[in-house]
Amino acid sequence: MNADEPAPTPMATDEPAEALPQTETKTIPPAMVGPAQVILPPADAQGRSVGKAVLREIVETVVLFAVIFTVARFAIGNFIIIGTSMEPNYHEDQRLLVDRIAPMLGWLQRGDVVVLHSPSQDEPTIDLIKRLIGLPGDTIEIRDNKIFVNGTELPEPYLPAGADTSRGLPGGQTQRILGPGEYLVLGDNRSASKDGRYFGPVNNSHLIGRALVVYYPFSDFHLVQHYKYE
Repeated sequence: MNADEPAPTPMATDEPAEALPQTETKTIPPAMVGPAQVILPPADAQGRSVGKAVLREIVETVVLFAVIFTVARFAIGNFIIIGTSMEPNYHEDQRLLVDRIAPMLGWLQRGDVVVLHSPSQDEPTIDLIKRLIGLPGDTIEIRDNKIFVNGTELPEPYLPAGADTSRGLPGGQTQRILGPGEYLVLGDNRSASKDGRYFGPVNNSHLIGRALVVYYPFSDFHLVQHYKYE
């Protein structure tokens, strides 16, 4: 082509340009859309699954109950009062719940009502209920029908009128220093109580627990009132 000649003009055409490929979509008529399908296990399989769940719940409940029962029996004991050594505050045939943990943790205090194994060789299988009077390290003195702890008279408003505390300690002693782990226990009804004045101080190993509640007879139900000394 001669450079001086004009370039040919592109010719218009009525034919459409070649179409690009298209991605087709197809609308599904609503009538063709069915509900979602759920595949269920056979009825017997469902029954086995439910049965296993129920059995597991029963086993877990039984195990939990057994654990709670074991812990409760370890921590709490129940006892029947025999005799009149704690009259007029506690009576024969009353039933008590006792905290077994208190002696282990050193939570006992002067004035507490406690249950203990009898240290007497004549009654090795008997459990007693008494009031805690002397603690380890105390100097206990009995004179003039009174108790003195570390040289100070011990007030005892829980005693019945006319209580006789004149009997001294074993061996004719009127005074004794309690050693490590030794406690002196006395009955409230001093005139009819076989207590530390007969068998002497008791070791911590003899102490079963601290009385919590009188639960029977129901008419006597009440929390045990421990006298608190300052």
